[in-house]
Amino acid sequence: MNIFVCMRVHAFRLVQRGHSRNVEIYVCVFRAGDLVHLCEIDRRTPDNPGGYQRQPSERRLSMLRGSALRYLVRELGCFPTSILLNVRGEVVFHEERDLGWYSLGVLEPVGEEFWIIDGQHRVEALKRAIARNRDFEDYPVIASVLRLPDRFDEMLLFYIVNRRQRGVSTDLVYRHLQRMLLQKGEEWLLDLEGLPGLKKGYAIEVIDVLNQEPVSPWFGRIREVGEQANPNHLVRDRDFMSSVLAILEQGYFKNMPIVEIAHYLIDYWNALYNLYPECFAEPRSYSLLIKPGMPALNLLFPDVYGMALRGGGVSEEAMFNVLTGLLAETPEHRDPDFQGPLGLEFWSLDRGSSRVLGTTKEAINQLYENLQLKIWLARQ
Repeated sequence: MNIFVCMRVHAFRLVQRGHSRNVEIYVCVFRAGDLVHLCEIDRRTPDNPGGYQRQPSERRLSMLRGSALRYLVRELGCFPTSILLNVRGEVVFHEERDLGWYSLGVLEPVGEEFWIIDGQHRVEALKRAIARNRDFEDYPVIASVLRLPDRFDEMLLFYIVNRRQRGVSTDLVYRHLQRMLLQKGEEWLLDLEGLPGLKKGYAIEVIDVLNQEPVSPWFGRIREVGEQANPNHLVRDRDFMSSVLAILEQGYFKNMPIVEIAHYLIDYWNALYNLYPECFAEPRSYSLLIKPGMPALNLLFPDVYGMALRGGGVSEEAMFNVLTGLLAETPEHRDPDFQGPLGLEFWSLDRGSSRVLGTTKEAINQLYENLQLKIWLARQ
């Protein structure tokens, strides 16, 4: 039998008034054994880009110190703050008593799931606690139930609760900002999160073009948040973010359409492919497509773009001609590792320069600065 058919729960109903609209909230208490069957999680994956949650952390559901499960079964076990749920469809509220600014009655969802906005790990911990001890089926769970028909509003509330109040994984935040940008537009996102938030939304768009265009040497090689790992993946989308954000800060690109920037970046990486084809054929043997090579070379892109532009026009061929400076002799270079041609061996993880082994921010910046100086010296 569908548990929703007979689900009725006493609740306080109140309305909170914000700038744009009123929001109904139903505050109630569920029996854990019922609640765990009523809830759904809208997880973000490449096949479900409208989702906003990530997979639950197994560490937070283990018996290690600090986990929600251990807290339930071995420690205080009290969840005084409410789980935040949403019903996208209809609910019926049978008012029994009007108390002025709130009312008391019975809440009756009409065949709809409860979507968890905040409290995923608490609900998952309750499931595992029940599996250990059926007494937890009668554990009382405080919940605040909303009725927001648009799942975008769920995502926005999740973002506000987790990002602004507690913090949420950075790669998932980028996807939230991207969805806000696509659904609400630039002005709306700029008003909500300012220019930094808007640029992060743009940056993840650039990364997706690199990953999804068949003509890109990065096609299918960037793992999105929520995506299962496969042998083709070399980096995560978040690994690209800081260097792509740095590209968007450059004057060349400030008024350029995002898709156009992305395609110039594809041309640039195709030029690198033509310069170092072996690194793309065997990417795990070289550092070119991982840290520190990938972010350092992304940082180099505006320099190469600018040199090509001053040389008469930007194209894959023009950028390739600039990048051939990496294979030139530059005895004036301050770093001995960069005085000779930077051939295939330079990028080798087994026998290459120590400059291509460090993965810290400092190592990435030093590699970029040395590459920048080399192509400048090669053109003198």
